[in-house]
Amino acid sequence: MDALTPKQLIFLDAIRRGLVELGHDVFTTTRSYHDATYVVQRLGLEATFVGSHGGADVGAKLEASLRRSLDLAKMLQGRSFDIALSFSSPEAARVAYGLGIPHYAANDSPHSVAVARLTLPLSRLLFTPDIIPPSAWTKFGIGARGLRRYHAIDAAAWVKHPERWPQPNEVEKGARHAIVVRLEESQASYLAGSDSDAVKMVLSLADRFPERRIVLLTRYAEQDRLFGRMGGNTVVCETPYFGVNLIKEAALLVGRGGTMNAEAALLGVPTISYFPGRPTYIDRYLEGEKVLSLVKDDAEMMAAAVRLLGDRKGAASLKKRAKALLDSMVDPGEFIAGEIDHVSI
Repeated sequence: MDALTPKQLIFLDAIRRGLVELGHDVFTTTRSYHDATYVVQRLGLEATFVGSHGGADVGAKLEASLRRSLDLAKMLQGRSFDIALSFSSPEAARVAYGLGIPHYAANDSPHSVAVARLTLPLSRLLFTPDIIPPSAWTKFGIGARGLRRYHAIDAAAWVKHPERWPQPNEVEKGARHAIVVRLEESQASYLAGSDSDAVKMVLSLADRFPERRIVLLTRYAEQDRLFGRMGGNTVVCETPYFGVNLIKEAALLVGRGGTMNAEAALLGVPTISYFPGRPTYIDRYLEGEKVLSLVKDDAEMMAAAVRLLGDRKGAASLKKRAKALLDSMVDPGEFIAGEIDHVSI
């Protein structure tokens, strides 16, 4: 298994648990990337680090991917593997294909076009939530017969298992009753350079809710420098954290990404998705289930924040809706492990 991000490490580890219970041996690789080392250490995961992320520059990103592919190929040659599984890792898909190892992909983000183009044509199977239509994937070169769809969103794989969460640390406890803002993947190919728009949004939140602590969850050193000078009731969380521990008792999450929106929504935390790009399938689904609010601009974001923070009666019903939604979902880790076990017989 190859995991490129903290979310992928947590998700693929849920699958690993199921595979081990079914009698399979699992070897996991990852890369040097923001907070990946922390996740491995905090959760006690077994993973071998290979290569790194290239940053925002497209040339550096390409070079890092090519080097990582070569390093992976050298590591895997001479070993015997039945399959390779990744969350659509371009390096894993290419190396597995070149070495004659069947590659299976997991993915819930068809908006990440570059990744889908580089991985799905080389993948025999794709595991994906059933709320995403097959047409969103088949256009990238994988046939409909290769899709394995499950009734859940990926965050359910760990939100369903609080017994696996680490004990909260002081940083995570410090976000209780706060407004938490999760900044975007500004170095991702589909959102390059977008975080400058978030500065005005954060300032307006801090001004409108002076009694609230505004906790900013950054992704990159550049974002730390950009937002770290704000002061007042706004603080940048500079210490690594485990997401669900930090947001589970927050007053509000304003998410400019994907995974933390889903976590908060399934936990029944008031959640606003202010994604800089087009709304994702996951966010639209959660909005339809009335556990997340989609907004398009600062005015809509502020109106939603005022409404959600002022609706104490609605907080209890939100928790109930979120619990019912989570209970209706299968465990993605168990589902994917079972599918892999079946096809590997």
